Amino acid sequence: MPHTVKEALQILESGNWCSLRLITANTAQRTGGKIIELAKVRIKQQSQQPASTPSTTVTSKSKAQNHHQHFTRNVETQARQVIKVHPILITHINNTPVI
Repeated sequence: MPHTVKEALQILESGNWCSLRLITANTAQRTGGKIIELAKVRIKQQSQQPASTPSTTVTSKSKAQNHHQHFTRNVETQARQVIKVHPILITHINNTPVI
């Protein structure tokens, strides 16, 4: 039975390893349409420091990811490569179609 996009997001956000098949799309450059298969990915876990440990290192400036605004998620492969994914473009999760 096919999954909905909401169910696919729940599977991704569980943190478990899963397989994805998605379609590329870049509206700015008007390119895309390639099918990408990722055999084993999971949501990129944010490293969190314990609240009781003060941070003495200089924090690097990083750009806000704006996942909510752009409806994206960062997934990491087994090789620790981070890929930004638009859940709407996912066609299969764990070899089950997403509608």
